[in-house]
Amino acid sequence: METLNVTCPDCKNVLVVNKKTGQVIEVRRPILEDSTGDRFEDARQKVLDSKNRAEQLFQEAKQKEKDKFAKLDALFKEKRDELKDKPIEKPDRPIDLD
Repeated sequence: METLNVTCPDCKNVLVVNKKTGQVIEVRRPILEDSTGDRFEDARQKVLDSKNRAEQLFQEAKQKEKDKFAKLDALFKEKRDELKDKPIEKPDRPIDLD
């Protein structure tokens, strides 16, 4: 069976048409908006984009955690410095009250 591939200029779908009957056998939707026309290349590009996006999200989460720990560390040091000058008092024990 001989087929003809026709690309729709509006939606970028590829229509696979039987040359003899003119019947549309298959409709191939593009994998990417900016399709190259080669489905394997589009699929490869989609995987690479997905991988890059995942790496970007990981780096953002990693930086967010670093910022959170830096803020907590600064707060801890501030409170430690406040309490450094105060004398240490022993807490009252219930047994000492008798």
